[in-house]
Amino acid sequence: MTNPQTLPSGEASLTPPVQRSRWRSTFAAFEIKNYRWFFLALCGNFAAMNIQMFIRGWLVYEITASYEKLGWMTAAGGLVGLFAAPLGGVVADRVRQKKVVLQVSGVANALITFWIAALIYRGELVFGHLLVSSVLQGLVMNAMMPARQAFTKDIVGLNRLTNAIGLSTSGMNTARLLLPGLAGGLVAALGGGNGNIDPAQWIYLLMAGLYLWSAALMSFIHVSDKADADMPTGSMLAELRLGFRYVLDTPVIFMLLGCNFLMVFFSLTYFMLLPGFAKDVLAAGPDRLGLLISISGIGSLLGSLYIASFGNRRRARILLWGAGIMGISLLLFAVSTHFWLSVALLTIVGFGQATRMSLSNVLIQSYVEDEFRGRVMSIYMLEMALLSVSIYPISLLAEFYGPQWAVGLSAIGLIIMVVILFNVPRYRDLD
Repeated sequence: MTNPQTLPSGEASLTPPVQRSRWRSTFAAFEIKNYRWFFLALCGNFAAMNIQMFIRGWLVYEITASYEKLGWMTAAGGLVGLFAAPLGGVVADRVRQKKVVLQVSGVANALITFWIAALIYRGELVFGHLLVSSVLQGLVMNAMMPARQAFTKDIVGLNRLTNAIGLSTSGMNTARLLLPGLAGGLVAALGGGNGNIDPAQWIYLLMAGLYLWSAALMSFIHVSDKADADMPTGSMLAELRLGFRYVLDTPVIFMLLGCNFLMVFFSLTYFMLLPGFAKDVLAAGPDRLGLLISISGIGSLLGSLYIASFGNRRRARILLWGAGIMGISLLLFAVSTHFWLSVALLTIVGFGQATRMSLSNVLIQSYVEDEFRGRVMSIYMLEMALLSVSIYPISLLAEFYGPQWAVGLSAIGLIIMVVILFNVPRYRDLD
């Protein structure tokens, strides 16, 4: 049982019940006041990010009609992440208050989105502007994410980390469920499509407001400053080298990061290609593209709530089952040409993806030492940057052979990997 001394600062008065109902255990992290503010702040950030997943991809394909350009958009943010993510991890381990990093990043994202809105309003937006915004936001995201991941543990402690990450993921998936569809419907209602991108300016203004709202709510979180004894004392480059050395010398962390890299590589392709896939394969306009993203979020929401209530047992097995479900559903999605069947299949994909995302994060944070938490989570984010770059050839495959081949081959790769890992006890039996 958790005792009051192990709770995050400011929460020592909490005395958890000896036995919880399944429902109460699903939302256990909400008993911590700091986490409630953190969750609300994250929801603003998640809302803006999920709207951006729809609107930026739609704008790129509307302007260029090119899968290669969609690949460039993803790769651009990834390239800068190769430098920003490791430095972001060092910063996360060196700052006394990680929430300051999150607030600065929120304001920076707001300024970038205001800039794009102004360019659309003036009729000056071109693909190059969207590419620059992807680079800038890739820099901000990769610098911010290690601090956000490590801050979750600071707020709730290790005992409730699985629950907190599951709930945070459910907030992200609720935003995914509601907002891309609303944004797509708004763009369509205002006449967007067939070369008209003017309605997108209102979406970008909304995103800027959400980023600022998230930054403001972080002010209500009160966690004790990191003690001087816990602060790294070497240069940033030296601390960065120590972080990589720690990963290489810790087999379980190295294995978790390596397997996560491959899983994300095989499972990320469909989302990068979705704007073109929806238009060319499913004959879907901006409203239906937003609807496709939103309804598929139902599965993601259910998956994240399932993880929030699951507890700290058999987590690697559940991760593999989620990835397997995702791979099979993604393969069926690749061959579907019917809109509503594709929506149903992406809903199942979302369930598997939420399970995989939540548990890969939790497993890494459960086995890493506090001293290296920020730097290890930055390497976790560095993988995403590498993937964003390495997926560019997949966009070329879609360009020449069609998006169905690209998505289908990635799904087969994911299925093969899951089968292999189910036969590796050292991974499969991790709790």
